[in-house]
Amino acid sequence: LAKATSMSKSGLFAHFRSKEALQIAIIDEAERIFRQLVIEPARDQNGLQRLGTLLRCYVDYCASGPFDGGCFFAAAAHEFDGRPGQVRDRLVAFADAWCGELRSSARDAAQRGELAPGVDPALVAFEVLSLGLAGNFYSQLLVGRPAAVQLARDAANRMIARYSGVQRLGANSST
Repeated sequence: LAKATSMSKSGLFAHFRSKEALQIAIIDEAERIFRQLVIEPARDQNGLQRLGTLLRCYVDYCASGPFDGGCFFAAAAHEFDGRPGQVRDRLVAFADAWCGELRSSARDAAQRGELAPGVDPALVAFEVLSLGLAGNFYSQLLVGRPAAVQLARDAANRMIARYSGVQRLGANSST
């Protein structure tokens, strides 16, 4: 980071005053980028359309986004999940906000009648998050294989179709 900003290491640490403050500033910038690439494209949408856009944008963010290694937050969570402190707390706050976006969109879809009867919006949000994280893992493990990213996109489309009750998905059908 010092090299990229043409600063000395001591100058960089003097600016942030601690490694933890620097890490939190990095998280804040990563969240700004995440919001721009994943949340903003769905800003004017509602319900199932919004949920689908969030999921597709997240898959694209993980597969070909701004950070080497896929989702910054998935990587950071792996690094800090067992470490108490402000950095972990900031990552938890991000995760809560991201999950809140998904839950809110799923609840909106249910209220709009876009989800099949009996579908639990909390479960929809959990599965969307899970699929996004699996897409991140798969796209990073199989970097350079377009089929890996396409599988995640196809799974996202199938999930949205399944929840909407628009079609019954059989063993050989695809969307």
